[in-house]
Amino acid sequence: MVTFIDIPTPDSPRSDLSHSPPSLDPNTLALLDEFLSNKAEEEQMFQQLKAEGDLAHTSDGSLIRTTVEKPMMSVDEYRRAFGEDWQLSQFWYSTSFANRLANLINKLEPCPRASIGFISSPTAFVAFQHLYPRTNTRLLEVDERFAILAPSQYIPYDLNEPDKFPKELRESFDVVVLDPPFLNEATNVKVIRTLRQVLKPSAKVILLTSTSIEDAIKALYDFPPLGPMRRTALKVEHGQLANVYGCWGSWEGAESFGKD
Repeated sequence: MVTFIDIPTPDSPRSDLSHSPPSLDPNTLALLDEFLSNKAEEEQMFQQLKAEGDLAHTSDGSLIRTTVEKPMMSVDEYRRAFGEDWQLSQFWYSTSFANRLANLINKLEPCPRASIGFISSPTAFVAFQHLYPRTNTRLLEVDERFAILAPSQYIPYDLNEPDKFPKELRESFDVVVLDPPFLNEATNVKVIRTLRQVLKPSAKVILLTSTSIEDAIKALYDFPPLGPMRRTALKVEHGQLANVYGCWGSWEGAESFGKD
């Protein structure tokens, strides 16, 4: 016995072929087009930066530029060239906040010879170096894209290897600006291990992180130069992050840091 299968034709009432394919809402399409356009611009700018800077690895694995380093770009330029890597928990500060933070850091430590470290805080580093270029500033960061910005000041740093950093950084920093990428106690325990080795005894620590771990902050950053931590008056602004952030300082009088 032969069974015939009734296949709908385009004109059949049961056929879906007569319907138009599903389409996105115009507002959604506009947002998608904007996103793709921004990503294309970001990639173009990054590749241009990469082409302009000839990078080479030294014997110890660090990166150097074989041509003369250019002045640091602005935060706006940085935000256009470097996309946030959400897998690395990267969320850039707003331009206005990054520049305000740079002004406050310069006021806190105005000596141009002072050594300032930025750990997992590339936006703050860019803003500071753009407004107050100094030779003794370092960025410790796992994302090697940022070596393009300032190879002589970029230090590859992985929180999972807190003891791995150049020996010349031991007890070298007068100020450290820190924004741990993950909002938990374990991440802070790792970075504190690094801090204990790279801070001068009289150093100051500026910590930016979520208020959700404030109790852990008070317990972990407990004695000089790590603490005790004081909640500052500075209000932290990220571009897209919904978490409530705060800023803490390790020095006496830090409560007034960022106060208008």
